[in-house]
Amino acid sequence: MVLNFDLPKFLAAILSETPRAGDVLLAVGVPPQVQVDGSLVRLQLRGIERLTPFQTEAVVVHLLAQAPPAAAARVRSEGAAHFAYSVPGVNRFRVAVFSQRGTFAVSLRRIPEKVPTLDELQLPAAMRDACRERNGIVVVSGPADSGRTTSLAAMLAEVNATRSCHVVTVEDPIEFLHRHGRSTINQREVGIDTPTLLQGLASGLRQGAQVLVVSEPREAAQASLLLETAETGHLVFTSLRGFDTASSLARMLSLFPADERQEVRSRLARVLRWAFTQQLVPHRDGRHPVVEVWRSTRTTALHLAEGPLNSMALADLLRDGEKDGQVGFDRELERRVRAGEVDVDTAVANAVLPRQLELRLLDLRGGGS
Repeated sequence: MVLNFDLPKFLAAILSETPRAGDVLLAVGVPPQVQVDGSLVRLQLRGIERLTPFQTEAVVVHLLAQAPPAAAARVRSEGAAHFAYSVPGVNRFRVAVFSQRGTFAVSLRRIPEKVPTLDELQLPAAMRDACRERNGIVVVSGPADSGRTTSLAAMLAEVNATRSCHVVTVEDPIEFLHRHGRSTINQREVGIDTPTLLQGLASGLRQGAQVLVVSEPREAAQASLLLETAETGHLVFTSLRGFDTASSLARMLSLFPADERQEVRSRLARVLRWAFTQQLVPHRDGRHPVVEVWRSTRTTALHLAEGPLNSMALADLLRDGEKDGQVGFDRELERRVRAGEVDVDTAVANAVLPRQLELRLLDLRGGGS
């Protein structure tokens, strides 16, 4: 196989040989690599022992020819762009193109053709409960490669299967494709269907949407309009980056000037219904999501408005609210360790507060876990 370059055939061959492949990474100086269960595996392919600058540039030229025009402009002006790419009969991919040391690198993340269900992803029942909300904000957070986009898609599929409503998405880019079910779903992509995320969200309010699904807000104006959308009676699903509820919400607050953050906290406390933060953690039978669950109650809303927003304070709050359906990330890790699903070292390595979790698991260290 020579990379000169038929990218669709190349991707079809990789997915055929490595069905569990996640990301495909193409970088100069190394062979093509795939991510399997969170680890990069270098492929042994005749003629591609090491990718050359010419080969990765050929990939980029091919991809940009299929991408929205704005993608090429972003590569020229910012050195990077991300967009969706489809290979008919093979798969859809989320593509990231970026320059590094004068050459190009490409990451292609495989997007399942079928939208998975909440049960198939082994996500908590609370996520199904969140899909029944009539207004407010539902946040799905996590670090990179945590599966939050897939979980958000599964929640939208749940809405589509159980509710008769108009859903408008504003995505950058569109990854999962949703068919109309009980709901009518219109998917809009930034750069193709709407110039910006902000304009797409504003338009959604005039398009009769009852439910909106919006990509991660990256500036104060976007986050403020997201809050306003929920305040006017809409249900909004969105995503944030963070390793727990505290870091995710702090990231959102950081978009605003310091003198506005207290007011934003008060607004958020009134409209935030659920916050889920997940990581894909190695279990004994592969990687599975571990999900922290923050649910709006009188206590949690008051804490969000006025209490300390740090990981330790939130962990205590979630532990005290377990009877109300709150689930702390480290408490769920501990449960899975004691159930024999996750080993102690893996749990501690993925914990929000690793020292505290390690102390709680000392009884298992002596047992040879």
